[in-house]
Amino acid sequence: MTLVERPGPISERKALSLAPIERVRSTSATLRRIENMQKLIGELQQHEMLADEIAWFLKFSPSGARKYIRDLRDAGVIELARYIEGTATYLGKAVYQLTPDPERVKMFLAAISQPKREGAPPRKERPSLREQAMAGAGRHFHILADDTHYAIRVNRGPVTRDPLVAALFGAPTSLQKA
Repeated sequence: MTLVERPGPISERKALSLAPIERVRSTSATLRRIENMQKLIGELQQHEMLADEIAWFLKFSPSGARKYIRDLRDAGVIELARYIEGTATYLGKAVYQLTPDPERVKMFLAAISQPKREGAPPRKERPSLREQAMAGAGRHFHILADDTHYAIRVNRGPVTRDPLVAALFGAPTSLQKA
């Protein structure tokens, strides 16, 4: 029987970097991520959690939960408490706990919380270039919704009579008077 050497607690922590957090765009996904991190930290304040429990709590896949765990561990907010159900060749399932330093947690929560921003004003609907050109030419037509499968091409040239029709029936009446 061989003993597996398990890593002890890490005494030295990396400094909490606020630089990337301040440069993050405020999108709905970013806001959801921040909200999920705040909920997870609140839950970890109550009790320790397995990685599977974190995934279930966040309603994520295990790989999605691992990303949150990695980010929170890198920031020094959560740490590995112990392994459970381990064997001689398998460390077991990781159990995570909140760091005992409440000041670090407070700094992290303050760094990720962003003020609610007003959304951008809605853009005015601009007509397409084709619609603008057609409006300038004085040609307007309406296509019914059930006719949209037909390819409709607007002829931008002046209206002329087909040469074969002109040979058979003569010039158009507007040209005959002139």
